[in-house]
Amino acid sequence: MADSPDSPMLNTATSTFLLQGLQDSANRTAWRTFVERYRPMIENYARRLGLSDADSQDAAQQTLIAFCTAYQAGQYQRDRGRLRSWLFGIARRQILNAMRSLDRHGEGPLADPADGAEPLAADGQDPLEKIWDQEWRDAVIRQCLDEVRREFDERSIQAFERFAWKGDSARQVADQLGMTPNAVFIAKHRIVKRIRELLPRMEENW
Repeated sequence: MADSPDSPMLNTATSTFLLQGLQDSANRTAWRTFVERYRPMIENYARRLGLSDADSQDAAQQTLIAFCTAYQAGQYQRDRGRLRSWLFGIARRQILNAMRSLDRHGEGPLADPADGAEPLAADGQDPLEKIWDQEWRDAVIRQCLDEVRREFDERSIQAFERFAWKGDSARQVADQLGMTPNAVFIAKHRIVKRIRELLPRMEENW
């Protein structure tokens, strides 16, 4: 039976465990879990750099293919850096190549994010890597929320998403869900607290 995107395998598998599984090209569970975990994040990253939905999907696919080829050729060494950084390098290269290709055909964004950008942000970080880090952390938080969904009732989850993520007022959310504003605040507090508890483990898994 295939693992769903919300399966325990996807949430709890460590990057080390996945990489060990990926050494076996016949291990479809490991590859499926790897793709389900990282492809949405790569697509979001590509969109933030200016690609369309379709082109973002293509760039993510090319990133994963390039990763697979390089990994099975033994080019990734865990003791020289985290998966997060290595995958960033591959994604950045594939996305910028896609943007340049589209530009040559008059179909791409008006500007390449690598052109005319400051070499370093105010905090000394590569701007493109900073966006990547934001997407990575957002993805980890979404994984935490997937696990939280198993622990809290649906109405509390909806209250949290509408109030904490979408920015609706506590009164709006309370009226929409048949709650009191105080109950909305309590739901947010409890879920945020649980996410903070889960976050260190999830970050280590990734």
